[in-house]
Formats: sequence, C-alpha cells, structure tokens
Amino acid sequence: MIDLKPVEKEEFSSVYKRLIDAFPYEERRDECDEEKCFLKEQFNFCEIIDNGESVGLVVFWLFNKFLFIEHIAINKEIRSKGYGSKTIDLIKSKYNLPIILEAESPETEMQKKRIKFYENLGFKVNSYDYTQPSYHNAESVPLQILSFPEILNENEFCEFFKTTRNVVYECRIQNA
Repeated sequence: MIDLKPVEKEEFSSVYKRLIDAFPYEERRDECDEEKCFLKEQFNFCEIIDNGESVGLVVFWLFNKFLFIEHIAINKEIRSKGYGSKTIDLIKSKYNLPIILEAESPETEMQKKRIKFYENLGFKVNSYDYTQPSYHNAESVPLQILSFPEILNENEFCEFFKTTRNVVYECRIQNA
C-alpha cells in the first residue's frame, strides 16, 4: 500500500539527490534553497513508500484553498508500474482539495505522454499563459497549468499565481 512519509532534515540530502536525477536544473531549486522551504508550514517534502520501500518522492504545498504539487518523481528503475497514479490518487483522497501542478508544454513525445498521464487522472489543462519563475536568476520557464478536478476560473488562477509567487517561489525572489 502506498503512503507518504515526510522527509526528516537528516534524510533530506540523500532524497534530494533523487530530485536532481528527475528534474532539469532550471526546474528545481539548489539544495540549500530547497532546505530553506522546510521553514514554511505549507511545505511538504515526502518520500513515496510502498511496503516499507521508497519508490519516489513528492514535493507539494498545502494551502487553504488548493494543493500545489511542485515535484513528483518515481525512481527510474520502477517507472510505468502505476506508482505515479497511486500517489496522485492518495493525495486526492487524503487532502480533498483542488490540486494544481505545472507541466511542460507538449512538444516532445515525453511531454505529450506526461500531459496525457495527468489528463487520464482527471486533470484539466488550463489555457492561461504561465511561466515558472527561474530558480536560478535565469530565464523563466514557460509551463502549462493543470488542475483537478476542474479548470481554474480567473479568480482561482490569480489566487494560485499570487500565492505561489509569494510563498513557493519566495526564496528565489528574495535572492534575485
């Protein structure tokens, strides 16, 4: 059975290495900036556990009106075995909030597959223009916003945008 185990400070560095393996530099924080996020009450950095074994990680932010999944990654050697779907389903049932995440525009086959994966889980692609702020004082990354269970209305998108800029990406903005 899948479960989420919050990562303790002393485990952080070893789990963070898996984040490095799963996400390109421009789509993740440096280790010291990621570690600063533990000071924010909304921040959740969890290992995905199946029968006592770590099968991946998920980083999400829990707000009053929505949950924002910043990163989700299944260990390379066991991808395509349903762990991503089970993790999303667990998050849906455990938190019972609208869920928002960012994904690359579907230009490559892998990107198209990723969008389809989320759509199959009930996520909707929103049409708002969106760029993820740079984690490293470089160019912003154009991404698409996906939401569950419905497309965000303009007010919901504005709240998501404002909240993530002020909380999720705050470390980057302060250091810019």
